[in-house]
Amino acid sequence: MANVRRIGDVETREIEVFELELDEADRAAMRADPDAYVRDVLAEEISHINGVAVDVHILDELARGTAVSGGPYVVHHTVSGRWASRVEVTDPKQ
Repeated sequence: MANVRRIGDVETREIEVFELELDEADRAAMRADPDAYVRDVLAEEISHINGVAVDVHILDELARGTAVSGGPYVVHHTVSGRWASRVEVTDPKQ
């Protein structure tokens, strides 16, 4: 059985939220390299990104080679705290 425990202190974090919609060319670019695509598309908004996390449902679609929907996806950018400059892309329909 898995053990889950919170580590460290709970801290206040500032988070920016964006909406991401993809056209056909964007979907192809994201399918080819999700990490690079997300970094590139956010470059004008976020000057430095330490890490990119993409929702497992989106990655499952990419791995199966099925069409990735055009979104909209929700992009969370953690501005401050332990996970500063991390980006998470989620599918709000999941």
